[in-house]
Amino acid sequence: MKKLFSKRLLSILVAISFVFICFATISCSSTKNTSSSASQISDLDLQVINSDPAMNRQKVQNGTIIQCWCWSFNTIKENLPDIARAGFKAIQTSPINACREGDEKGMALMSNTRTGGKWYYHYQPIAWKIGNYQLGTREEFKAMCEEAEKYGISVIVDVLPNHTSSYLPDVLPEFIEAVGGMDKLLHENGRRPIKNWSNRYEGTTGQMGGLPDVNTENPLFQDYFMDYMNDTILCGADGFRFDTAKHIGLPDDPRDDYSKDNDFWPIFTGKKAINGKMLSRADELFIYGEVLQGGNAREKEYTEFVSVTASNYGGNLRRALSQKRLSAAALSDFNHPANPDKLVTWVESHDTYANQGESAKMTHFQLRAGWAIITARQYGTPLFFSRPQGPEATQFPGVSQIGDKGNDEFMHPEVVAVNKFRNAMIGLDEKLSNGSTYETLIIERGNKGVVIVNIKEGTENINHKVSLADGEYIDHANGIKFKVKDGILTGKIKAKKIAVIY
Repeated sequence: MKKLFSKRLLSILVAISFVFICFATISCSSTKNTSSSASQISDLDLQVINSDPAMNRQKVQNGTIIQCWCWSFNTIKENLPDIARAGFKAIQTSPINACREGDEKGMALMSNTRTGGKWYYHYQPIAWKIGNYQLGTREEFKAMCEEAEKYGISVIVDVLPNHTSSYLPDVLPEFIEAVGGMDKLLHENGRRPIKNWSNRYEGTTGQMGGLPDVNTENPLFQDYFMDYMNDTILCGADGFRFDTAKHIGLPDDPRDDYSKDNDFWPIFTGKKAINGKMLSRADELFIYGEVLQGGNAREKEYTEFVSVTASNYGGNLRRALSQKRLSAAALSDFNHPANPDKLVTWVESHDTYANQGESAKMTHFQLRAGWAIITARQYGTPLFFSRPQGPEATQFPGVSQIGDKGNDEFMHPEVVAVNKFRNAMIGLDEKLSNGSTYETLIIERGNKGVVIVNIKEGTENINHKVSLADGEYIDHANGIKFKVKDGILTGKIKAKKIAVIY
């Protein structure tokens, strides 16, 4: 539970005396572990980061999110110090709701049997209450949130209100009763597969991927789901990612005869009450929806309520990396009709990783290079997908199972350096340009910083006009030396390296 009194008091103290905080930080640091690591974080530093809960939305939007895919609550809790040191401002959990269970509750990320378990079982709700066998209990979720608050890390929960388990007998009777019975659980069209993806009625009321489509406009369901959302916030959640958001109708979308109003989004973004219940802390929450582009997605219209995913940009970036053509002109365009302030960007998502033929074969360096590009930019909120442990370019290596920490790439010096670069460049304009070829991309932020991404197999000689002050620089990622003289940045960046200069 948020300790509002202490947070308000601290916020007042911070506002009264910034100088005091600066001196106190120095004093406090002298009594802590005096590690020479640049990533060392003092307790007071962490308190100041999270001193004002009302700033949560802006903090997440301007920062970076790590998607702790399939990590348990306890695993996330144990790794929060490393996540904070890596410069992430938020973690995103997998769905925390009660979910489909394989026989014997198998914990494999992927298997060919029901017994072995599958990662996507927690994307098949059987009731909306906190806790499942894959990730942990409500108490463990709450403890994780309380620990995250200490580190200034916001918690974003993946929620999926518009479908149930593919096997309806799995759905708990208590949930069916709460929504008014099985005949009110689903849309009228909820068991008919979507055939025309450009048809908004089919897309927002029909069955997708074998998953029955919940009547999200049913007031009894909305009341039930609001209790779940507010309980999640009560436990410490600071935001939400709505799975399959484009399959939940907007207010002016067509609706079926089972629905009175398409009012899901006004209700669950805090603009409207359901039975006198409002979404708690709505103004503070960071909320975005998975609105994959294509098929009459109405991407821009969804931004009236939530931030949305820039899925086309992710695809374009992956192609650019595979083709070794980082065109500054092409990559400057987010390929999205919405304001870039409303975009969540990624190199890959759990879907592109887990689905056949998309991003699973990308190398660690390709992913870091893509991460450097989206994170160094002025706009978009970058989402870092944490892959499972094991060899790179292996989809399901079999090293880790559901609940385990992903690999250590989120702590790679290049990832950490560009995260901290982003945190230091808030509000500064961007400029993208190329080096001697399209294999080198240079991202400038105002007159304060530069990120260089070299995907060449050889060294790139940098001789580039920049706005940085004259002087010598050592990049924060790999210790590469650069010099600026008369506004010209010079130096050498080795093959497949990222330089972070500020």
